[in-house]
Parts: sequence; structure tokens; C-alpha cells
Amino acid sequence: MAVGESLSEVFDFLNKLLAFVVIVAYVVFAINANWTFIENETVLSVINGIMRYGPLAICGLVLIEFAIKRNLVIQIVVYALIALAVIFQFFPDTFNAMVSYVNGA
Repeated sequence: MAVGESLSEVFDFLNKLLAFVVIVAYVVFAINANWTFIENETVLSVINGIMRYGPLAICGLVLIEFAIKRNLVIQIVVYALIALAVIFQFFPDTFNAMVSYVNGA
């Protein structure tokens, strides 16, 4: 078994676990919207964080799982795309600065 194959199994398990957690967060949020049973703001902010960043994490893990089986060039491209998505997600001013630079403003 190659190193990429064993890592692929680990990332596959992490993808499934994270997908389950994200779906549970969406279900709990929807149920709580109809019948309020969670009033703690900290718990609600954790659920909102999972709903906001969970799909990005799932996509990142799926891309990493894809990349570990490929050659170095594809790995670099995939990791650069993940890095750009994370940078633009957490630092929106960076994206705005890049757009204004490209537009020449």
C-alpha cells in the first residue's frame, strides 16, 4: 500500500466525519429556528461557525484527498487553490485590494 493510499483513507474518514457534523449542525439549527430549545449564544455561535466554515473544510479535505494521489504539479495547484480560498474567506480585504489593483484604481 502506497503512502498516498493510506493517507487517502484517513482523509476519507475525516471527510465523512466532518460531513456528518455539518449536517447535524444544519438540522439542529433548523429545528432550533422552529422550536427554540438552545438559548445559549455561545452554542449558537459554534453552530453558526460550523455551518459557515464546515463546507469550506469539507471541500478542502476532498481536494487534499484528490491531490495526494496525483503528481507534484497538480498537488501544488490544488494546495494553492485551497490557500487562496482560505485567504479570501478569512481576509476579505485582501480580495478587495487585489481587485482594486487589477482594476487600476
